[in-house]
Amino acid sequence: MRGRQLHEIADQMLPRLVNKSNLPEVLRHVMSFFVDGDSSKLTMATSLSGKERSKEIKGVAGLSQEASWLKSTYSKKKPVLERPANILISFDQNDKRTLAPELQMSIIPKDLCLDELESVVKIKQVEVKMFQSCADDARREAEGLKCIALGKSEKIDEEYTQQIVKLRLDETEKMHRQKLEELQVLERAHLEYFNMKRRMDADIKDLLSNMEATKRSLAL
Repeated sequence: MRGRQLHEIADQMLPRLVNKSNLPEVLRHVMSFFVDGDSSKLTMATSLSGKERSKEIKGVAGLSQEASWLKSTYSKKKPVLERPANILISFDQNDKRTLAPELQMSIIPKDLCLDELESVVKIKQVEVKMFQSCADDARREAEGLKCIALGKSEKIDEEYTQQIVKLRLDETEKMHRQKLEELQVLERAHLEYFNMKRRMDADIKDLLSNMEATKRSLAL
C-alpha cells in the first residue's frame, strides 16, 4: 500500500523536478511522507507562470519518452520490473526508521529546550523560595537576638545604676562618719578651750584680790 502511495507521489513530484529550484520543496514533501505516512498531506499548489508550465509540460513529455524507451528496452527482464516494489517496501520500512529520527532530531530539541527552560525556571523558583525562607529565618533570629540584647542591656544598665547608687550611699555614709568625727573633735577642742579660759579667769581674779590685799597692807 505504501509502495503504491510512494509511486503515486513520485509521479506527482516528477514534473516539479524539471525546475531545479523546486528540489528542496519536493524533498521536503517526500521526507514528510516518510515521517507522517499520509499521502493526502502531500498535495502541492501549482502556482507557476506560463513559461514554467510549458517547461514542465516539455520536461514531462521528454521524461515520458525516456520512460517508454526504458520500458521497451527492459520489458523482457521481468525480475528487474518486479524488483522496484521490493525496493520501495524495503526503503519504506528501513529508511523510515533512519530518516524519521533525523527529522525528529530537528524538532525535538525545541521541545526539550522549552522543557529544560521550564525545569530551570522551576528550580530557580524553588531556590528563590528556599533563600527567601532562609532570609526570613535569619531575620527572625536576628530580631530575637536583638530583643535578647536589648533586655540584657537594660538589665546591665539597671544593675550598674544600683551599683552606682550603692557606691554613692557607701561614700555618703563614709563622708558622714568623717564629718561627725571632725565635729566631735571640734567640740572637744572647744570644751577644752572653754575650761582653760574659765581657769584663767579664776586665776586672774585670785591674782587681783591678792594685789588689793597687798596694797591695803602696804598703805597701813
